[in-house]
Amino acid sequence: MQAIDDKVILENLEPEAMTSGGVILPETSDQNTDKGKVVKAAPGRYTLSGTRIPSICDEGDIVAYPGSLAKKVEVDGKEYHVIRESELIMIISKGDKNNG
Repeated sequence: MQAIDDKVILENLEPEAMTSGGVILPETSDQNTDKGKVVKAAPGRYTLSGTRIPSICDEGDIVAYPGSLAKKVEVDGKEYHVIRESELIMIISKGDKNNG
């Protein structure tokens, strides 16, 4: 599996059931933002002049993204989400490339 252009392939992470303050969140929470772990990141996109803008995401990074913009893809029975890096909301934490 390989990401192309400026796309990242994410493994969706389950939403937290409880906040850090101890408030239990209902399953029907109306949140548009999902959290995911970067499984594969493409090398980056090209500008019109042919210069590559490298990706800032690395495998293992935890990111926030708008779930409505991600495309769901199933590979070998496992569901992944594919989204353009520029559509990510933020990198929550940088992952360890060796340990994912």
